Order: sequence, then structure tokens, then C-alpha cells
Amino acid sequence: MSCRLSEDKKESRRINKEIEKIIKADRKKMNYVINLLLLGTAGSGKTTFLNQMRIINKDEFSNEEKVSYTKNVYRNIFMAMQSMIKAMEELEISYSDVENIGRAELVSLIDCDTIETLKDPFLSVIKCLWNDVGIQECYSRRNEYYLIDSAE
Repeated sequence: MSCRLSEDKKESRRINKEIEKIIKADRKKMNYVINLLLLGTAGSGKTTFLNQMRIINKDEFSNEEKVSYTKNVYRNIFMAMQSMIKAMEELEISYSDVENIGRAELVSLIDCDTIETLKDPFLSVIKCLWNDVGIQECYSRRNEYYLIDSAE
């Protein structure tokens, strides 16, 4: 009997050593991985925290992600304005410009989930409402009602 390995067994050992080397490298990498569970209520900043970590670590956002985040910003603008319009009624705050009553009614009718862009006429309507003294007073009293943190 011969003590020499067949070519098949040599190849098997070589492949096995490569696999072991890859496993060892992966274990080393896993020592640097940290799992983090972020808990918090809606609007508490979990996604913002993760996005800031990506920015700090120089991870670029894809164009698709940028478009998605832009849509979310526009939706948040409308949701915040709708919250303030509703709060103005509850807090009995009047608009400084009577025309803003109609603008507020228009914004209140919008389904925030359908917002994808912020262009005229909605852009000018939001600007007019935001510049209203009554809305600014309502915003200054935001501790009396729920308003998303990104409202300003």
C-alpha cells in the first residue's frame, strides 16, 4: 500500500483549507459587527439616527433613496401643517390673513399619502400659511398638541 494521496484527495484537502480560511476571515469580521436594537415611538428619530450614522461613515444614498426621502419630507410638511390647522381650531387661534382660512381648508383636504412633490399651488399655499401670525402662534404652543419633530 502506498502512503501517497490520490489527486482527488489532494484537491479535496486544498478546497477544505480554502473554505477554512474563508470561515476564519468571516469570524474575524464578525468580531467587529455590533448588533443594535433601536426602540422608540413613532417620530422619535430612529430613522434619523440611522441616516446620520450612514452620513458619518460616508455611505452614499442611492438616487432611489433620495427620491424616497424627499417624498417623506413633503408628506411631513403637509402632515405638520394639517396638525397645526387642526390645533388652531382646538386652541381657538385665528388666522391673521382671512384668505388663509380657505388655504387651510385646501390643505386639510389633501391625503398626505398621495404627496410626491411640493410645487405650486401647494408650495405657495404652505408658504402663506406658515407665514401667518396665527400659525406661528400655534407653532409656538406645540407643546399643547402633537406635532412631528421635523415640523420647523
